Amino acid sequence: MTRGYPLSVGNDRVLPPEYSGPAFVWDIDKTYLSTALSSWRGLARVPVEFAIDKRAIPGMPEVLRGLRRGPGESFECRPLYFISASPPFLRATIEGKMLLDGVEHDGITFKDWWRTLMELRPGRLFEQLGFKTAALLRGRLDRPQCREYLFGDDYEKDAEAYALYARWLHGDLKSDDLDTVLASGGVAEDDRKAILMLAERMPEPHGRVGKIFIHLEKKSSPQAFKKFGTDLVAVKGALQLALALFQEGLVDVACVRAAREAVTAAPRYRYGNCEELSLDALKRKLVSREKWRQLKL
Repeated sequence: MTRGYPLSVGNDRVLPPEYSGPAFVWDIDKTYLSTALSSWRGLARVPVEFAIDKRAIPGMPEVLRGLRRGPGESFECRPLYFISASPPFLRATIEGKMLLDGVEHDGITFKDWWRTLMELRPGRLFEQLGFKTAALLRGRLDRPQCREYLFGDDYEKDAEAYALYARWLHGDLKSDDLDTVLASGGVAEDDRKAILMLAERMPEPHGRVGKIFIHLEKKSSPQAFKKFGTDLVAVKGALQLALALFQEGLVDVACVRAAREAVTAAPRYRYGNCEELSLDALKRKLVSREKWRQLKL
């Protein structure tokens, strides 16, 4: 019998099955927090960090608060979920950091380190394509009709996992195709079977993925992501993300301004030149000139 993919699922807010509004799913590591999970040295440091030791990427807490609030005059409390490859026992530490940043959420899905190590599969700690795909599919079962917006980074395989999940959800891939892509990405056979089992549980009809936003933490070229199509948006830092979200009507002017102020105030931040970032956002059409004029920055 195939066991499920080792996930530790936290869902603190049960949405009505018919909810079809927006829901936001964020990767934590290197998308919201500057976390080192790509090496054994980074992994060894994670368990001994306190909430106060965690560092948020400049401007990202402001963007998260803006998404949660919504673009309207009243506080909409829009659904916000997180995915983290960190171990589940760090939940309290991560939630402590979120409390310090004023970031509310409705649930966090972690990779189950304990089961992974008990099964003598330490390599799975670094395998992200299967984990992210499984976490997204599992989350969708709890909110089948929503329109999801996905947020990740260029350090791991967020773009590949998110795009793969979207293609499956939109009916562009069959089970055999999904299995083939996962196998080519190095996902083990038993994990692929567990992921396919999750995919087969997907109810019909179901919602779609709206946009995928990839934070260029490694300063990758945006051109490298054009192969994923126009629904994937590569952004340089929180300001460009806020501009792209404003273009989509998901945040208001106050959110963009708050992100800009936070980025400007961050010393030696790689994406701290707001004028240059804004010009690049206009050039790459992350935000239209009409929307830009509304901001009056």
